[in-house]
Amino acid sequence: MTATGSVRFGEDGQATVQSYVRLTASTHIQCSTYNGAAPILSIHDGQVDITITNPGRGEVTADDVTFGRALAEAVTRYAAELEQLAARDRAGAAAPDEPGGQAA
Repeated sequence: MTATGSVRFGEDGQATVQSYVRLTASTHIQCSTYNGAAPILSIHDGQVDITITNPGRGEVTADDVTFGRALAEAVTRYAAELEQLAARDRAGAAAPDEPGGQAA
């Protein structure tokens, strides 16, 4: 399973929901757009569905745009970090510490 979810209750009885999605080939990510309504970003994996949209029905405010841009910046940083780590891992695999039987 690549996705999990949990609900935690604080001392005041208020619930906190956490979803963890480990992105794999089975993860489905989609942005649905509509005429006259806010877009909907959805992530589906296993039994976990995450839907992101604005709180208004059709109306999009400057705050919605600000939050959308913040989301885009965070996703851009996430992707850049993955690229950097993947490049480092590839470089480490291409340059083993020991020659492994190479002729001098």
